[in-house]
Amino acid sequence: MRPRWDVSPAFGELTGQAHQLVSAGDLAGAQQLLSDALSDADPRPDHASPELAEAAGLQARVLVALGEPHSARGWAAFAYAATTRLHGHSDPRAVAAAATLAAVLHRVGSYARAARLYSDVIIELTASDGPESLRVLAAHADLATVEYARGQCEVARDRLQDAWELHREVYGDGHLSGIKMLARLGAMQRDCGEFAEAHDNLALARELCRQHLAADDPLAGQVAALARAAANPDHVCGRTPPAERETPAAPPEAPVAPTVPAARVATPAEGPPTYQPGWPPREEPHPDG
Repeated sequence: MRPRWDVSPAFGELTGQAHQLVSAGDLAGAQQLLSDALSDADPRPDHASPELAEAAGLQARVLVALGEPHSARGWAAFAYAATTRLHGHSDPRAVAAAATLAAVLHRVGSYARAARLYSDVIIELTASDGPESLRVLAAHADLATVEYARGQCEVARDRLQDAWELHREVYGDGHLSGIKMLARLGAMQRDCGEFAEAHDNLALARELCRQHLAADDPLAGQVAALARAAANPDHVCGRTPPAERETPAAPPEAPVAPTVPAARVATPAEGPPTYQPGWPPREEPHPDG
């Protein structure tokens, strides 16, 4: 028998209340509300309703925001499996659930799977939004971060460089996500020993913050702190992270080509869609019921 709230109209209202708590900044309250509701959930994603899938996905995002990616992993996998069954892989809800799972896997150190999922997200978003959309470029930046964590540093730097250059050409110098990409690129270059390039890019990121952001903007402070930081002494280019070395050996993967299509001028209708950082392998664990 399916859980009573899985088919109740009140459950949709409860998820709406959780969204309101998130909007108000009460993440802990939203997490507790969802946790209480989901405690009786049927753990089989093939039995999930759209309302249950939405609640599970929201719970995963809230847990990530609270710094609990390991707790989020099961719900993110459940939400993706349920959403793709209900709507198909290319549906925007499934792509959002996929991006969430990729972000969770990234945070818990499952870099190989996260990279595959980010690649799938890029394919779907490129088909729906176009290759120069903000969401596609942000997904390229997230994939580059995973590639860097896996030791695929040259691939990662090239991908992020291409993404930033295209972002700058289409959206201009002052866009927040472009400044973040540039600062992230500079930090990668510094960790990889490319100190001249790192200095130039971090200096440019600080200058763009000065030109386009208020002095007390949080991003300006973050970029300034990043520019002052030292290189990560633990980073070794080409080294497989411990989290991946502990998993059973698999055939080596060819790195995804870091190509970003040629730029064009963005149309006003494209706007700045928000990218949500996932795609679960079939064996992903279900959440505890």
